[in-house]
Amino acid sequence: MLRIDVDESRRLTGPNLLSDNPGAVMEVFIDGVEFSQVIALWKKYLQQLLASMNLEAEIYHRSFSDGANLGFSADEDMLYTACEINEAAIELARAELSGEDPDSELTSISRLQVILKEERNPQLMNLISAANDNQVTYLVDDDEFSLGMGNNSQCWAIAQLPDITAIDWSKYMDIPVALITGTNGKSTSVRMCDAIVKASGISAGITSTDYIRAADTIIDRGDYSGPGGARTLIRDHRVELAMLEVARGGMLRRGIGTSTAKTALITNVADDHLGQYGINTVAELIAVKAIVARSLSADGTLVVNADDEGLVEYFQQHPELIRGAICWFSLNAENEKIIEQRHLKQACVWLEDKQILLSDKGETKRLVSVVDIPTTMNGAAKHNVSNSMGAAALCYALNINFDDIATGLKNFKGDNKDNPGRGNYFDINKATVLIDFAHNSHSLSAVIDTVAAIPAKRRLITLGHAGDRTDRDITNLTDVATKLNPDAVVITELADYLRGRELGDVPAIIKQRCLDNGINSDQIFYAKSSLEGAKLAIEWAQPGDFVLLLVLDQRDAIFQYIETLGQVN
Repeated sequence: MLRIDVDESRRLTGPNLLSDNPGAVMEVFIDGVEFSQVIALWKKYLQQLLASMNLEAEIYHRSFSDGANLGFSADEDMLYTACEINEAAIELARAELSGEDPDSELTSISRLQVILKEERNPQLMNLISAANDNQVTYLVDDDEFSLGMGNNSQCWAIAQLPDITAIDWSKYMDIPVALITGTNGKSTSVRMCDAIVKASGISAGITSTDYIRAADTIIDRGDYSGPGGARTLIRDHRVELAMLEVARGGMLRRGIGTSTAKTALITNVADDHLGQYGINTVAELIAVKAIVARSLSADGTLVVNADDEGLVEYFQQHPELIRGAICWFSLNAENEKIIEQRHLKQACVWLEDKQILLSDKGETKRLVSVVDIPTTMNGAAKHNVSNSMGAAALCYALNINFDDIATGLKNFKGDNKDNPGRGNYFDINKATVLIDFAHNSHSLSAVIDTVAAIPAKRRLITLGHAGDRTDRDITNLTDVATKLNPDAVVITELADYLRGRELGDVPAIIKQRCLDNGINSDQIFYAKSSLEGAKLAIEWAQPGDFVLLLVLDQRDAIFQYIETLGQVN
């Protein structure tokens, strides 16, 4: 039976998975017909619609396991109309394949022309054209248009755009912008970089999944890892350098918030959040994370983890994405990419005898010993050694000097103030308590490896997962957790993250997998919330024990509870 369903149609406001330019894209689920037939018909009708409206566009598509992404480039002042045109084209294709009449209103040329006329903003497009001619960075969204960055920027309401003849283009300049992405380590890397930049005396701003902050002022709390947060920060006059955490969802929904970044870091890519927006494999997810490379200026630097085989292979297959320089980093001095970079006398960072070394232009410099970086736990926390190297490489590309890089990494304690929810240690009644956000197999494996290397009389772990995880995801995460051979497991319910499941569904899967993996039933406890689970775990602990709290929600409440015990980390 024929099925052609549009799952989501949306605007792309910046560099994205399929193009360097703004545009419109949709996910279309297809069954009962060859994908190539649907794509060919969609493209035919799209070209007809564009021609009838005197429009030209770059047309693009990609297939995935059960459908396709279909889209095209469009000017910033017609992105809503572009979505309507795209939906009309797929409706015409569906109608032809099914033998049915198309939706006459959806595919009406006169309707589309009216929408386009209403949305068009010639003054905005003239400003954009002039900005490009004068090589001045511009940012645009539904409400505002701006020129320049940081203290060298100016912003206008879309309804009150300036007279182009009155603009002094020389006053608008850029600030350095760094993009940080990857499956795990993004937030920690952003905060490490922030500590380094602070040591250099530069007034920096950051966006993250926790908040957006300009200098020392938190503008707002929440997930600001998308382009909206990026634009807000880049326009702030207090910011001399911007570090942007860039998450998968924001890149797929809207694209990157800027196309003039100075450097970008990809920490790693692993199995996480698959099955959304037509991204079903790790290889496809790598392509998503690599979108940051499209946002680099011609002289920018891409920093990449050479220990991630998928990333190495991807950039070998797509050298065109490396528009400026590339800097690889690795835990292994004998990594092929490190050897290659040193031979080419190009930038690279690696670990050797617990020392982080950086080489560029044929010269090698010792940056810092991992023993002096608190978050690495004398090198035992290899994931934070890797994060430290990525942060060092990124800041080197931002022209931060070696001494400030070392100072920043040494000053970054990774506690609940520096890095809340990521590797926070507490000594409670002579038992060690670790709070971490590890929420996928890759990040949890790194935490388990670190914990396993720390001597303890007994070990306890809390486990809970959001309901939108598949049964396979939940069992895989439980498999990783039980590799610790815990003496006790506290299974926590995440009542606010059921996401389609019923209370008790996820805990039941975790419990059964624990039993399958040899954990006895009398070692397994249940808590109705993460906070209750933390209390139960801490009450269980005795001197010499190790408690690993995997905290996916109620983090602040747990920190407050620990404070009531008179404990600080």
